[in-house]
Amino acid sequence: MLLIESQYGVVIHRDFKPLYADDNYAHYFGYESGEDIMSMASILPLIAPQEQQNAVESYQAVMFGKERPGVRTYRNIDNQGSELIVLSVDHVVDWEGQPAMQVTIIDLRHHVETQRQLRASEERYRALVDGSIQGILVHKNFRPLFCNEAYAQMQGFSNAQELMEHGSILPLIDMEHHPQAYSDNLQLLAGEKEAIKTEAKGIRTDGSTVWLSLLSRPIIWNGEQVVQVTAMDITEQQLLKERLEHRANFDGLTNLLNRRATMELLEKQFEFDKRNGNDMCCILIDFDDFKLINDCYGHHVGDQVLKLFGKTCKKSIRKSDFIGRWGGEEFVMVLPRTAIDQAAFIARRISKCISEQRVEVGEHTLSFTVSMGVAAMTENTTSAEQMINAADKALYQGKKQGKSCVVIAA
Repeated sequence: MLLIESQYGVVIHRDFKPLYADDNYAHYFGYESGEDIMSMASILPLIAPQEQQNAVESYQAVMFGKERPGVRTYRNIDNQGSELIVLSVDHVVDWEGQPAMQVTIIDLRHHVETQRQLRASEERYRALVDGSIQGILVHKNFRPLFCNEAYAQMQGFSNAQELMEHGSILPLIDMEHHPQAYSDNLQLLAGEKEAIKTEAKGIRTDGSTVWLSLLSRPIIWNGEQVVQVTAMDITEQQLLKERLEHRANFDGLTNLLNRRATMELLEKQFEFDKRNGNDMCCILIDFDDFKLINDCYGHHVGDQVLKLFGKTCKKSIRKSDFIGRWGGEEFVMVLPRTAIDQAAFIARRISKCISEQRVEVGEHTLSFTVSMGVAAMTENTTSAEQMINAADKALYQGKKQGKSCVVIAA
């Protein structure tokens, strides 16, 4: 099942070997159906020779996490040898248990030819772009001079005239993107950049969020140097990416960080606090007699206990702290810029809070407790893993002492 449904061409490949292709994708290249694409050993020959190396490097960078998936433009070759320009929107997806690249392509030949014609006549330009499915805006220092219906609707306006009545488009741009917007505008008007591609978060008139892929370039409008922006609404792709990132970094049951994400954040925080001479502690948490809960009440009750634990911890920790599921019923809590006595106090407070939680099981209520091992980063601590091991030893000592206890590493 595709993660993105599109009226455009879609292909999924791994190292350019096609795993799936729809008919729209095949038609762009002059083939009858997606099966024709699937019969190819590689789709790399569909990319113009001069761009194949760039395509390979981009694929490898995205798949190895060095670059984020995004929007790119490529020159492709159809089965007649003709060149076509496509806009490529790529995503990393899970295909049969392994990562693969999903590419949605849009044929840009018409738009490229349109832009060439627009340079010849500003009036013709206005007539053509007003009916474009892409959003088009012309502004001078963010004061709108022209926009088409598509751009206005992307921003939540009923028509272009409503948007044009606003003195500035800055309120339509999320505050965190204002510095980048100012910088891009200055570089374009100063002639330092011929074009700037970026993604920006916007605020629609109803307060909802819209994500736009923007291509900005300087143009002459009524004798003045201004900026033309071509926009594509990528809100669905952005939300999908956020969902995929959440799925990749969070445990599906407790909604806490998973082990990989926890370790990555822990190592970064360890390096930062170590470098800056800050205190830092971690707490290893393990349920007491969790196997008995599963054996006596069933795994579904055990899952409820873990979910309640996750909610309780998220409410109990500070904004600077984070907690992740280490495995099974074991969890790691990280406390940046925290001394050992304060960490022990936090651990005991959370332990007490957890012991007060209850899960309804039929006519009965089930309580549960956890034990904790607390360790601090010292002058002799050389790695995050070493600190985890110290907390684990303290936890082991606590388990021998009894239930619902907090033990500080020696």
